[in-house]
Amino acid sequence: IQKELEATVQVMTQLKQDMTKLQIIAHLTRVKKLRGIDAEAGDNDKILDSILATAASTGDVTLSSLVNLMKLEVFVFYQEWKEAVDLVRKSGNVRQFLTASFASVRYTFLEALTYLKAAQSASGWKKRQMKKCAYKTLHLIRGWAKNGNVNVVHYLYILDAELAVSGW
Repeated sequence: IQKELEATVQVMTQLKQDMTKLQIIAHLTRVKKLRGIDAEAGDNDKILDSILATAASTGDVTLSSLVNLMKLEVFVFYQEWKEAVDLVRKSGNVRQFLTASFASVRYTFLEALTYLKAAQSASGWKKRQMKKCAYKTLHLIRGWAKNGNVNVVHYLYILDAELAVSGW
């Protein structure tokens, strides 16, 4: 699988299919980390960072937002909450640039989950700050569900379960 994904990244680069390439890079990173090849997984981070730099230099905030979503998914997948919180804070309001797409909803869910999990391991002022951010994002998702968006109900159940586990 790893070799096929690496070959696909090369093909997508030649075809200039950046969005598809981003998704494949995220899968490739997961495969490499699961196989214990962390040193090579860093190469994919370099690719994503170079795409971020290109997006910043050209002013393509949509591409930048999608790259940050991909990176956040990998951090959440491996439960690297500190890195995920750092990325969420550095990314800013990604929803503003991913309007009318599933990526905006997915990012919002991952953001809330990141804050909830980070708050569980934090203490004092930092914990209150994380809880506040988590509740703010959770309130947004609840509003979407209340307004009839059936696609966020399962996200809401997962976040409510995390809240119940944390005992807040």
